[in-house]
Amino acid sequence: MHTLTVWDKLDAFIGWLSVVAEAIYAAVTGLFRGPSGADTYHHHIIQAVVKKSYDQLYLHYCQKNGLKPHCVSNIRGLKGFWIGSPSAEYIVINFHGGGFAMDATASYLDFWPRIQKSLANAGIETAWFHCTYTLTPHAAYPTQFQEAVEALRYILEDVGRSPSQILLAGDSAGANLCLAVISHLTHPSEDVPELVINEPIKGAILMSPWVSFHHSWPSVEASEHRDIDAKDVTTKWSRAYLNGRPSNNYIEATEAPDWWWDNIKAQQTLVLAGGDEALLDPIKVWVSKFKISNPDTTLVIGDRECHVAPLIWPMFGDYHETQQERALKHWLLQRLR
Repeated sequence: MHTLTVWDKLDAFIGWLSVVAEAIYAAVTGLFRGPSGADTYHHHIIQAVVKKSYDQLYLHYCQKNGLKPHCVSNIRGLKGFWIGSPSAEYIVINFHGGGFAMDATASYLDFWPRIQKSLANAGIETAWFHCTYTLTPHAAYPTQFQEAVEALRYILEDVGRSPSQILLAGDSAGANLCLAVISHLTHPSEDVPELVINEPIKGAILMSPWVSFHHSWPSVEASEHRDIDAKDVTTKWSRAYLNGRPSNNYIEATEAPDWWWDNIKAQQTLVLAGGDEALLDPIKVWVSKFKISNPDTTLVIGDRECHVAPLIWPMFGDYHETQQERALKHWLLQRLR
């Protein structure tokens, strides 16, 4: 078991103090936010505490590391940015989590570049394209789904890469979008413009994929006091994403029958999950379905780890390497050599 040092605890305490200070400041300024501010006082405080926008974080990351920013947008609704050269051997398209409602945090620009660096040290050149899709409540399904498909279309058609050089990666809601895109390649959705590819993509990396919006799974109850996901919050997020629509196979992967996953256009899939996460049961059920026709599927469950632990724990001062991160590095090094 990893034990925090005195300095680790002090660093975490200082981090918490900064969060509290930001919350107090937001509580005061929120009273005077006016019509241009967040829709509610509560939302004003939450947004002030948890985010600079992902784009702002990226610009700060580039400045800190002496990199020239490379942002992308097009008339089809795509928005995103690059870390690495578009001519790299492999391209990873990443969709961040956050319940479709929250932007990515600085931990994403620590974690994924660290993975990228470990591959570079092994002689494997990769580039990450981070899709900054529209968040709820500004848009709902199928907007995020469409933007995710457009990210893949951009890499294929505009950048000119072949499917066998592309991986999709995402955590939680971002992994949900990965599965929506993969489904769309085999079963084109009427909600999104069709995208045809002539061979499977290299692979998919799904960290704690949000495959079910239901709370009837035993793991939801069992992990109520162990995981970061709270039922009332995820209920609000899923309702905002659906925006009155019924669910479907592109929204909740567990709703799809076994045959849906036949002839999926992905060579291999890695699924990561935490042993203490609320989504563990639906993830395991979905993997058992998916693996029937996609045997090159690896499920790794981090013992006593929470939902997206590699990205969440560093936000609270715990920087030790998780089991999920080790598994991800090992899998990529094996599959991309």
